[in-house]
Amino acid sequence: MLKKFAQCLGLASLILLENYDEFLGGAGKARMHVPLPLTGIALANLADILLLTLLLFAVLAPLRRTRIYPVVRLLLAMFIPLYFLGRVQALLPFELPEAFIRIFAIAWPAAWLVLFLRLRGWYRHTMIFASRLAAGFALFAVASIGQLLTLIAWRPGPHQHTAAWSGQFAATTPREHPVLVWIVFDELSYDQIFEHRAHDLNLPNFDALRAVSTLYTDVQPIGDHTVKILPSLLSGQQVDDYRFRWNDRLDLHFAGQRGWHPAGGAQSVFGDARQAGWRTAAVGWYNPYCTVYAGSIDDCYWMNWDKIEGPMAQDKTLWHNIWIPLGQLERRAVSPARSAHFLCNYDVNQRLRTHLDLEQHTLHLLQTDQADFVFLHLAIPHSPNIWSRIDAAYTTTCDSSYLDNLALADIELGKMMSILKASPRWPQTSIIVQGDHSWRTGLWESLPAWTDEDDAAARGIFDTRPAVLFHRAGQTAPQTDTSAWSLLQVHQVAEQILHQ
Repeated sequence: MLKKFAQCLGLASLILLENYDEFLGGAGKARMHVPLPLTGIALANLADILLLTLLLFAVLAPLRRTRIYPVVRLLLAMFIPLYFLGRVQALLPFELPEAFIRIFAIAWPAAWLVLFLRLRGWYRHTMIFASRLAAGFALFAVASIGQLLTLIAWRPGPHQHTAAWSGQFAATTPREHPVLVWIVFDELSYDQIFEHRAHDLNLPNFDALRAVSTLYTDVQPIGDHTVKILPSLLSGQQVDDYRFRWNDRLDLHFAGQRGWHPAGGAQSVFGDARQAGWRTAAVGWYNPYCTVYAGSIDDCYWMNWDKIEGPMAQDKTLWHNIWIPLGQLERRAVSPARSAHFLCNYDVNQRLRTHLDLEQHTLHLLQTDQADFVFLHLAIPHSPNIWSRIDAAYTTTCDSSYLDNLALADIELGKMMSILKASPRWPQTSIIVQGDHSWRTGLWESLPAWTDEDDAAARGIFDTRPAVLFHRAGQTAPQTDTSAWSLLQVHQVAEQILHQ
Protein backbone atom coordinates (compact mmCIF):
# COMPACT_ATOMS: atom_id res chain seq x y z
CA MET A 1 0.00 0.00 0.00
CA LEU A 2 2.89 2.37 0.77
CA LYS A 3 4.38 1.65 -2.64
CA LYS A 4 1.04 2.32 -4.31
CA PHE A 5 0.69 5.61 -2.42
CA ALA A 6 4.20 6.61 -3.51
CA GLN A 7 3.27 5.83 -7.11
CA CYS A 8 0.13 7.94 -6.85
CA LEU A 9 2.05 10.81 -5.26
CA GLY A 10 4.65 10.77 -8.04
CA LEU A 11 1.96 10.48 -10.69
CA ALA A 12 -0.02 13.41 -9.25
CA SER A 13 3.06 15.63 -9.06
CA LEU A 14 3.87 14.95 -12.71
CA ILE A 15 0.30 15.47 -13.90
CA LEU A 16 0.21 18.89 -12.22
CA LEU A 17 3.82 19.84 -13.07
CA GLU A 18 2.94 22.55 -15.57
CA ASN A 19 1.11 24.45 -12.80
CA TYR A 20 4.19 24.87 -10.63
CA ASP A 21 7.32 24.01 -12.64
CA GLU A 22 8.35 27.69 -12.74
CA PHE A 23 8.66 27.61 -8.93
CA LEU A 24 11.26 24.84 -8.97
CA GLY A 25 15.03 25.25 -9.06
CA GLY A 26 15.12 28.44 -7.00
CA ALA A 27 12.10 30.02 -8.74
CA GLY A 28 13.98 33.25 -9.42
CA LYS A 29 12.52 33.73 -12.88
CA ALA A 30 9.00 33.36 -11.50
CA ARG A 31 9.44 35.41 -8.32
CA MET A 32 10.92 38.32 -10.24
CA HIS A 33 7.64 39.05 -11.99
CA VAL A 34 5.13 38.80 -9.14
CA PRO A 35 4.54 41.85 -6.92
CA LEU A 36 2.70 39.99 -4.13
CA PRO A 37 3.61 37.02 -1.90
CA LEU A 38 3.18 33.58 -3.45
CA THR A 39 1.93 31.94 -0.26
CA GLY A 40 -1.57 31.31 -1.62
CA ILE A 41 -0.25 29.97 -4.93
CA ALA A 42 2.16 27.60 -3.16
CA LEU A 43 -0.56 26.34 -0.80
CA ALA A 44 -2.95 25.80 -3.71
CA ASN A 45 -0.36 23.72 -5.58
CA LEU A 46 0.35 21.67 -2.47
CA ALA A 47 -3.37 21.08 -1.94
CA ASP A 48 -3.82 20.02 -5.58
CA ILE A 49 -0.98 17.49 -5.36
CA LEU A 50 -2.44 16.02 -2.17
CA LEU A 51 -6.03 15.91 -3.47
CA LEU A 52 -5.05 14.29 -6.76
CA THR A 53 -2.83 11.79 -4.91
CA LEU A 54 -5.72 10.77 -2.66
CA LEU A 55 -8.09 10.51 -5.62
CA LEU A 56 -5.70 8.28 -7.59
CA PHE A 57 -5.01 6.15 -4.52
CA ALA A 58 -8.73 5.78 -3.78
CA VAL A 59 -9.31 4.54 -7.34
CA LEU A 60 -6.23 2.37 -7.91
CA ALA A 61 -5.67 0.78 -4.49
CA PRO A 62 -9.00 -1.18 -4.40
CA LEU A 63 -8.42 -2.39 -7.96
CA ARG A 64 -5.37 -4.38 -6.83
CA ARG A 65 -7.69 -7.06 -5.50
CA THR A 66 -9.82 -7.34 -8.65
CA ARG A 67 -9.43 -9.37 -11.82
CA ILE A 68 -9.31 -6.30 -14.02
CA TYR A 69 -6.21 -4.89 -12.30
CA PRO A 70 -3.75 -6.46 -14.81
CA VAL A 71 -5.64 -4.78 -17.64
CA VAL A 72 -5.70 -1.47 -15.76
CA ARG A 73 -1.92 -1.67 -15.22
CA LEU A 74 -1.41 -2.36 -18.92
CA LEU A 75 -3.55 0.61 -19.94
CA LEU A 76 -1.67 2.89 -17.52
CA ALA A 77 1.67 1.75 -18.91
CA MET A 78 0.44 2.28 -22.48
CA PHE A 79 -1.08 5.72 -22.14
CA ILE A 80 0.39 7.60 -19.15
CA PRO A 81 3.70 8.33 -20.98
CA LEU A 82 1.71 9.66 -23.95
CA TYR A 83 -0.26 11.90 -21.60
CA PHE A 84 2.92 13.22 -20.00
CA LEU A 85 4.48 13.87 -23.38
CA GLY A 86 1.55 16.06 -24.31
CA ARG A 87 1.66 17.88 -20.97
CA VAL A 88 5.38 18.64 -20.85
CA GLN A 89 6.00 19.64 -24.46
CA ALA A 90 5.71 23.31 -23.55
CA LEU A 91 8.22 22.83 -20.70
CA LEU A 92 10.96 21.34 -22.88
CA PRO A 93 13.85 23.61 -24.02
CA PHE A 94 13.37 22.32 -27.57
CA GLU A 95 10.45 21.53 -29.86
CA LEU A 96 9.69 17.90 -30.62
CA PRO A 97 9.06 17.16 -34.32
CA GLU A 98 5.45 16.39 -35.11
CA ALA A 99 6.49 13.20 -36.88
CA PHE A 100 8.25 11.93 -33.74
CA ILE A 101 5.16 12.56 -31.61
CA ARG A 102 2.92 10.67 -34.03
CA ILE A 103 5.30 7.71 -34.33
CA PHE A 104 5.75 7.52 -30.55
CA ALA A 105 1.98 7.68 -30.01
CA ILE A 106 1.60 4.55 -32.14
CA ALA A 107 4.78 2.66 -31.30
CA TRP A 108 4.66 2.93 -27.49
CA PRO A 109 1.20 1.35 -26.93
CA ALA A 110 1.90 -1.19 -29.66
CA ALA A 111 5.13 -2.30 -27.95
CA TRP A 112 3.34 -2.84 -24.64
CA LEU A 113 0.55 -4.72 -26.35
CA VAL A 114 3.03 -7.07 -28.06
CA LEU A 115 4.79 -7.72 -24.73
CA PHE A 116 1.45 -8.47 -23.04
CA LEU A 117 0.16 -10.81 -25.74
CA ARG A 118 3.31 -12.54 -27.00
CA LEU A 119 6.19 -12.07 -24.57
CA ARG A 120 4.71 -12.54 -21.11
CA GLY A 121 8.06 -13.16 -19.42
CA TRP A 122 9.50 -9.94 -20.80
CA TYR A 123 6.24 -8.23 -19.96
CA ARG A 124 6.44 -9.20 -16.28
CA HIS A 125 10.05 -7.99 -15.94
CA THR A 126 9.27 -4.75 -17.78
CA MET A 127 6.20 -4.14 -15.63
CA ILE A 128 8.20 -4.68 -12.42
CA PHE A 129 10.77 -2.13 -13.60
CA ALA A 130 8.02 0.34 -14.60
CA SER A 131 6.32 -0.11 -11.23
CA ARG A 132 9.53 0.65 -9.36
CA LEU A 133 10.24 3.60 -11.60
CA ALA A 134 6.76 4.98 -10.91
CA ALA A 135 7.36 4.68 -7.16
CA GLY A 136 10.68 6.45 -7.63
CA PHE A 137 8.85 9.50 -8.97
CA ALA A 138 7.73 10.07 -5.38
CA LEU A 139 11.25 11.45 -4.81
CA PHE A 140 10.53 14.12 -7.41
CA ALA A 141 7.23 14.84 -5.66
CA VAL A 142 8.93 15.22 -2.27
CA ALA A 143 11.54 17.56 -3.74
CA SER A 144 8.82 19.63 -5.43
CA ILE A 145 6.77 19.83 -2.24
CA GLY A 146 9.84 20.97 -0.32
CA GLN A 147 10.45 23.81 -2.77
CA LEU A 148 6.81 24.87 -2.67
CA LEU A 149 7.00 24.96 1.14
CA THR A 150 10.04 27.26 1.03
CA LEU A 151 8.16 29.53 -1.38
CA ILE A 152 5.59 30.21 1.34
CA ALA A 153 8.19 32.16 3.31
CA TRP A 154 9.33 34.38 0.42
CA ARG A 155 8.32 38.05 0.49
CA PRO A 156 8.61 40.35 -2.52
CA GLY A 157 10.06 43.83 -2.42
CA PRO A 158 7.80 46.90 -2.52
CA HIS A 159 5.68 47.41 -5.62
CA GLN A 160 4.89 51.06 -4.85
CA HIS A 161 6.29 54.10 -3.12
CA THR A 162 5.02 57.65 -3.51
CA ALA A 163 7.05 60.86 -3.56
CA ALA A 164 5.92 63.81 -1.45
CA TRP A 165 5.46 65.89 -4.60
CA SER A 166 3.14 63.24 -6.08
CA GLY A 167 0.92 62.48 -3.09
CA GLN A 168 -2.25 63.95 -1.71
CA PHE A 169 -0.57 67.21 -0.70
CA ALA A 170 1.44 67.63 -3.90
CA ALA A 171 2.10 71.11 -5.22
CA THR A 172 -0.59 72.48 -7.50
CA THR A 173 1.61 74.99 -9.33
CA PRO A 174 3.37 73.76 -12.47
CA ARG A 175 6.99 72.79 -12.03
CA GLU A 176 9.56 74.64 -14.12
CA HIS A 177 11.95 72.02 -15.45
CA PRO A 178 12.53 70.12 -18.72
CA VAL A 179 10.67 66.84 -19.10
CA LEU A 180 11.65 63.49 -20.56
CA VAL A 181 8.91 60.86 -20.96
CA TRP A 182 10.25 57.45 -21.99
CA ILE A 183 7.43 55.10 -23.06
CA VAL A 184 8.00 51.39 -23.71
CA PHE A 185 5.11 49.62 -25.42
CA ASP A 186 5.93 45.95 -24.97
CA GLU A 187 6.32 44.10 -28.30
CA LEU A 188 5.82 47.20 -30.50
CA SER A 189 6.67 46.33 -34.11
CA TYR A 190 8.07 48.88 -36.57
CA ASP A 191 6.94 46.75 -39.50
CA GLN A 192 3.29 46.55 -38.43
CA ILE A 193 3.01 50.26 -37.59
CA PHE A 194 4.99 52.03 -40.29
CA GLU A 195 6.03 49.69 -43.10
CA HIS A 196 3.27 47.10 -43.63
CA ARG A 197 0.32 48.51 -41.72
CA ALA A 198 -2.94 46.68 -42.30
CA HIS A 199 -5.30 48.66 -44.55
CA ASP A 200 -8.03 48.73 -41.89
CA LEU A 201 -5.77 49.64 -38.95
CA ASN A 202 -5.96 53.31 -38.01
CA LEU A 203 -3.22 54.69 -35.74
CA PRO A 204 -3.81 58.47 -35.71
CA ASN A 205 -1.78 59.13 -32.56
CA PHE A 206 1.31 57.27 -33.75
CA ASP A 207 1.00 59.17 -37.04
CA ALA A 208 0.67 62.51 -35.25
CA LEU A 209 3.74 61.83 -33.11
CA ARG A 210 5.69 60.63 -36.14
CA ALA A 211 4.95 63.99 -37.84
CA VAL A 212 6.98 65.81 -35.15
CA SER A 213 9.57 63.12 -34.34
CA THR A 214 12.56 61.23 -35.67
CA LEU A 215 11.70 57.73 -36.85
CA TYR A 216 14.37 55.02 -36.82
CA THR A 217 13.70 52.58 -39.66
CA ASP A 218 16.42 49.97 -39.12
CA VAL A 219 16.64 49.40 -35.37
CA GLN A 220 18.72 46.36 -34.48
CA PRO A 221 17.20 44.36 -31.59
CA ILE A 222 19.23 43.47 -28.49
CA GLY A 223 17.21 40.37 -27.57
CA ASP A 224 13.80 38.75 -27.55
CA HIS A 225 12.96 38.86 -23.84
CA THR A 226 11.82 41.82 -21.77
CA VAL A 227 13.53 40.52 -18.64
CA LYS A 228 16.95 41.17 -20.23
CA ILE A 229 16.15 44.03 -22.63
CA LEU A 230 14.80 46.52 -20.09
CA PRO A 231 17.77 46.21 -17.68
CA SER A 232 20.00 46.63 -20.74
CA LEU A 233 18.26 49.85 -21.77
CA LEU A 234 18.30 51.26 -18.25
CA SER A 235 21.95 50.40 -17.59
CA GLY A 236 23.34 51.07 -21.05
CA GLN A 237 25.04 47.65 -21.18
CA GLN A 238 23.67 44.59 -22.92
CA VAL A 239 22.49 41.92 -20.49
CA ASP A 240 22.87 38.31 -21.60
CA ASP A 241 21.93 36.59 -18.32
CA TYR A 242 20.39 37.40 -14.96
CA ARG A 243 19.70 35.98 -11.48
CA PHE A 244 16.96 37.08 -9.10
CA ARG A 245 17.97 36.16 -5.57
CA TRP A 246 15.83 35.23 -2.57
CA ASN A 247 16.55 38.67 -1.05
CA ASP A 248 14.99 40.23 -4.21
CA ARG A 249 18.32 41.44 -5.57
CA LEU A 250 18.76 41.33 -9.33
CA ASP A 251 22.22 40.34 -10.56
CA LEU A 252 23.10 40.95 -14.21
CA HIS A 253 25.72 39.45 -16.49
CA PHE A 254 26.82 41.82 -19.24
CA ALA A 255 27.85 40.58 -22.68
CA GLY A 256 31.63 40.43 -23.05
CA GLN A 257 32.28 40.91 -19.33
CA ARG A 258 33.16 38.57 -16.51
CA GLY A 259 31.22 38.12 -13.32
CA TRP A 260 27.86 39.26 -12.02
CA HIS A 261 26.89 42.85 -11.32
CA PRO A 262 24.08 43.90 -8.96
CA ALA A 263 21.43 45.98 -10.69
CA GLY A 264 20.43 49.14 -8.87
CA GLY A 265 19.39 52.73 -9.24
CA ALA A 266 22.92 54.09 -9.02
CA GLN A 267 23.92 51.98 -12.02
CA SER A 268 20.99 53.10 -14.16
CA VAL A 269 19.57 56.06 -16.02
CA PHE A 270 17.40 56.73 -12.95
CA GLY A 271 20.49 57.36 -10.84
CA ASP A 272 21.99 59.59 -13.53
CA ALA A 273 18.77 61.60 -13.69
CA ARG A 274 18.72 62.05 -9.91
CA GLN A 275 22.33 63.25 -9.93
CA ALA A 276 21.46 65.76 -12.64
CA GLY A 277 18.66 67.19 -10.48
CA TRP A 278 15.69 65.57 -12.22
CA ARG A 279 12.71 64.20 -10.30
CA THR A 280 12.27 60.57 -11.33
CA ALA A 281 9.12 58.45 -11.64
CA ALA A 282 8.19 55.10 -13.13
CA VAL A 283 5.12 53.00 -13.81
CA GLY A 284 5.98 49.55 -15.10
CA TRP A 285 4.86 46.03 -15.91
CA TYR A 286 6.55 42.67 -15.44
CA ASN A 287 9.94 43.77 -14.06
CA PRO A 288 10.21 44.81 -10.36
CA TYR A 289 11.23 48.43 -10.93
CA CYS A 290 10.34 49.63 -7.44
CA THR A 291 12.47 46.91 -5.85
CA VAL A 292 15.53 46.90 -8.10
CA TYR A 293 15.81 50.66 -8.66
CA ALA A 294 14.22 51.81 -5.41
CA GLY A 295 17.07 54.10 -4.39
CA SER A 296 16.82 56.26 -7.50
CA ILE A 297 13.10 56.41 -8.38
CA ASP A 298 11.26 59.05 -6.37
CA ASP A 299 7.76 57.88 -7.33
CA CYS A 300 7.24 54.31 -8.44
CA TYR A 301 4.54 51.74 -9.16
CA TRP A 302 4.78 48.35 -10.84
CA MET A 303 2.19 45.62 -11.19
CA ASN A 304 1.55 42.31 -12.89
CA TRP A 305 -1.84 40.69 -12.28
CA ASP A 306 -1.26 38.18 -15.06
CA LYS A 307 -1.89 34.55 -14.21
CA ILE A 308 0.90 32.30 -13.01
CA GLU A 309 2.13 29.80 -15.61
CA GLY A 310 -0.67 27.43 -14.62
CA PRO A 311 -4.30 28.61 -14.28
CA MET A 312 -3.71 30.45 -11.01
CA ALA A 313 -3.55 34.15 -10.19
CA GLN A 314 -2.44 36.22 -7.21
CA ASP A 315 -5.72 38.12 -6.97
CA LYS A 316 -7.83 34.94 -6.71
CA THR A 317 -8.85 33.21 -3.48
CA LEU A 318 -7.08 30.11 -2.21
CA TRP A 319 -10.10 27.94 -3.02
CA HIS A 320 -10.30 29.32 -6.54
CA ASN A 321 -6.63 28.53 -7.16
CA ILE A 322 -7.09 25.02 -5.75
CA TRP A 323 -10.09 24.05 -7.85
CA ILE A 324 -9.41 25.69 -11.19
CA PRO A 325 -6.40 23.47 -12.10
CA LEU A 326 -8.40 20.38 -11.20
CA GLY A 327 -11.21 21.65 -13.39
CA GLN A 328 -8.68 22.07 -16.19
CA LEU A 329 -7.82 18.38 -15.92
CA GLU A 330 -11.48 17.52 -16.52
CA ARG A 331 -11.82 20.02 -19.38
CA ARG A 332 -8.67 18.75 -21.06
CA ALA A 333 -9.80 15.14 -20.79
CA VAL A 334 -13.14 15.98 -22.42
CA SER A 335 -11.87 18.48 -25.01
CA PRO A 336 -8.26 19.73 -25.28
CA ALA A 337 -9.41 22.57 -27.56
CA ARG A 338 -12.04 23.70 -25.06
CA SER A 339 -9.48 23.54 -22.28
CA ALA A 340 -6.98 25.67 -24.22
CA HIS A 341 -9.64 28.26 -25.08
CA PHE A 342 -10.78 28.47 -21.45
CA LEU A 343 -7.21 29.14 -20.32
CA CYS A 344 -6.77 31.74 -23.05
CA ASN A 345 -9.91 33.59 -21.93
CA TYR A 346 -8.65 33.43 -18.34
CA ASP A 347 -5.35 34.94 -19.49
CA VAL A 348 -7.16 37.77 -21.32
CA ASN A 349 -9.11 38.74 -18.22
CA GLN A 350 -6.01 38.81 -16.04
CA ARG A 351 -4.10 40.91 -18.58
CA LEU A 352 -7.03 43.31 -18.83
CA ARG A 353 -6.87 43.88 -15.09
CA THR A 354 -3.12 44.50 -15.33
CA HIS A 355 -3.58 46.98 -18.16
CA LEU A 356 -6.32 48.99 -16.45
CA ASP A 357 -4.27 49.17 -13.27
CA LEU A 358 -1.17 50.43 -15.08
CA GLU A 359 -3.22 52.86 -17.16
CA GLN A 360 -4.73 54.42 -14.04
CA HIS A 361 -1.34 54.99 -12.42
CA THR A 362 0.23 56.20 -15.66
CA LEU A 363 -2.37 58.87 -16.33
CA HIS A 364 -2.37 60.00 -12.69
CA LEU A 365 1.41 60.38 -12.75
CA LEU A 366 1.33 62.48 -15.92
CA GLN A 367 -1.54 64.62 -14.65
CA THR A 368 0.36 65.60 -11.49
CA ASP A 369 2.99 67.15 -13.82
CA GLN A 370 5.61 67.16 -11.07
CA ALA A 371 8.03 64.48 -12.30
CA ASP A 372 10.80 65.41 -14.73
CA PHE A 373 12.02 62.01 -15.94
CA VAL A 374 9.09 59.63 -16.40
CA PHE A 375 9.65 56.01 -17.40
CA LEU A 376 6.58 54.02 -18.50
CA HIS A 377 6.53 50.33 -19.42
CA LEU A 378 3.07 49.17 -20.57
CA ALA A 379 1.86 45.62 -21.25
CA ILE A 380 0.46 46.37 -24.73
CA PRO A 381 0.45 45.36 -27.55
CA HIS A 382 1.95 42.19 -26.04
CA SER A 383 -0.38 39.16 -26.21
CA PRO A 384 -2.95 38.24 -24.92
CA ASN A 385 -5.03 40.74 -26.84
CA ILE A 386 -7.57 42.70 -24.82
CA TRP A 387 -9.09 45.16 -27.31
CA SER A 388 -11.62 44.78 -30.12
CA ARG A 389 -11.46 47.25 -33.03
CA ILE A 390 -14.85 46.06 -34.22
CA ASP A 391 -16.56 46.88 -30.92
CA ALA A 392 -14.20 49.74 -29.99
CA ALA A 393 -14.13 48.25 -26.49
CA TYR A 394 -12.19 45.93 -24.25
CA THR A 395 -12.80 42.22 -24.74
CA THR A 396 -12.82 39.40 -22.20
CA THR A 397 -12.59 36.57 -24.71
CA CYS A 398 -9.66 35.18 -26.66
CA ASP A 399 -10.67 36.31 -30.14
CA SER A 400 -8.78 39.55 -30.84
CA SER A 401 -5.53 40.04 -32.74
CA TYR A 402 -2.20 41.82 -32.41
CA LEU A 403 -3.66 44.53 -34.65
CA ASP A 404 -6.40 45.11 -32.07
CA ASN A 405 -3.80 45.59 -29.37
CA LEU A 406 -1.87 47.97 -31.64
CA ALA A 407 -5.04 50.04 -31.91
CA LEU A 408 -5.25 50.04 -28.10
CA ALA A 409 -1.61 51.15 -27.85
CA ASP A 410 -2.49 54.05 -30.14
CA ILE A 411 -5.42 55.01 -27.92
CA GLU A 412 -3.19 54.95 -24.83
CA LEU A 413 -0.57 57.05 -26.61
CA GLY A 414 -3.29 59.58 -27.47
CA LYS A 415 -4.38 59.82 -23.82
CA MET A 416 -0.81 60.42 -22.69
CA MET A 417 -0.07 62.95 -25.42
CA SER A 418 -3.22 64.94 -24.59
CA ILE A 419 -2.05 65.33 -20.99
CA LEU A 420 1.51 66.22 -21.99
CA LYS A 421 0.43 68.81 -24.57
CA ALA A 422 -1.90 70.47 -22.04
CA SER A 423 1.03 71.09 -19.68
CA PRO A 424 2.86 74.46 -19.60
CA ARG A 425 6.00 72.37 -19.85
CA TRP A 426 5.11 70.90 -23.25
CA PRO A 427 7.64 73.08 -25.16
CA GLN A 428 10.35 71.61 -22.92
CA THR A 429 9.14 68.01 -23.20
CA SER A 430 11.09 65.29 -25.02
CA ILE A 431 9.47 61.91 -25.70
CA ILE A 432 10.87 58.48 -26.49
CA VAL A 433 8.37 55.88 -27.71
CA GLN A 434 9.69 52.41 -28.41
CA GLY A 435 9.16 48.69 -28.34
CA ASP A 436 11.48 46.52 -26.30
CA HIS A 437 11.34 43.94 -29.08
CA SER A 438 9.23 43.35 -32.15
CA TRP A 439 6.15 41.17 -32.62
CA ARG A 440 7.46 37.63 -32.02
CA THR A 441 5.26 35.81 -34.49
CA GLY A 442 7.08 32.50 -34.05
CA LEU A 443 6.27 32.53 -30.34
CA TRP A 444 2.54 33.19 -30.69
CA GLU A 445 1.47 31.44 -33.91
CA SER A 446 1.09 28.02 -32.28
CA LEU A 447 -0.97 29.29 -29.32
CA PRO A 448 -4.77 29.58 -29.00
CA ALA A 449 -4.60 33.39 -28.99
CA TRP A 450 -3.39 33.41 -32.61
CA THR A 451 -6.14 34.45 -35.05
CA ASP A 452 -6.63 34.42 -38.81
CA GLU A 453 -6.04 38.17 -38.78
CA ASP A 454 -2.72 37.60 -37.03
CA ASP A 455 -1.80 35.08 -39.69
CA ALA A 456 -2.57 37.51 -42.51
CA ALA A 457 -0.75 40.40 -40.84
CA ALA A 458 2.37 38.33 -40.10
CA ARG A 459 2.78 37.34 -43.77
CA GLY A 460 4.74 34.28 -42.68
CA ILE A 461 7.78 36.28 -41.53
CA PHE A 462 9.34 37.63 -38.34
CA ASP A 463 10.48 41.23 -38.77
CA THR A 464 12.90 41.79 -35.89
CA ARG A 465 12.78 45.60 -35.81
CA PRO A 466 11.15 47.23 -32.77
CA ALA A 467 9.59 50.62 -33.33
CA VAL A 468 11.50 53.69 -32.06
CA LEU A 469 10.31 57.32 -32.21
CA PHE A 470 12.14 60.26 -30.64
CA HIS A 471 10.51 63.68 -30.27
CA ARG A 472 12.98 66.39 -29.30
CA ALA A 473 11.57 69.26 -27.25
CA GLY A 474 10.27 71.85 -29.68
CA GLN A 475 10.53 69.61 -32.76
CA THR A 476 7.85 70.46 -35.35
CA ALA A 477 8.81 68.40 -38.43
CA PRO A 478 9.44 64.71 -39.12
CA GLN A 479 12.90 63.30 -39.58
CA THR A 480 14.06 59.81 -40.54
CA ASP A 481 17.17 57.87 -39.58
CA THR A 482 17.74 54.94 -41.95
CA SER A 483 21.02 53.72 -40.46
CA ALA A 484 21.43 50.35 -38.77
CA TRP A 485 20.86 51.58 -35.22
CA SER A 486 21.18 49.40 -32.11
CA LEU A 487 18.26 49.59 -29.72
CA LEU A 488 20.81 50.01 -26.94
CA GLN A 489 21.47 53.54 -28.24
CA VAL A 490 18.11 54.61 -26.81
CA HIS A 491 19.97 54.73 -23.49
CA GLN A 492 22.43 57.24 -24.97
CA VAL A 493 19.58 59.38 -26.27
CA ALA A 494 18.06 59.51 -22.78
CA GLU A 495 21.41 60.35 -21.19
CA GLN A 496 21.99 63.18 -23.67
CA ILE A 497 18.63 64.73 -22.81
CA LEU A 498 19.23 64.41 -19.07
CA HIS A 499 22.59 66.16 -19.40
CA GLN A 500 21.32 68.79 -21.87
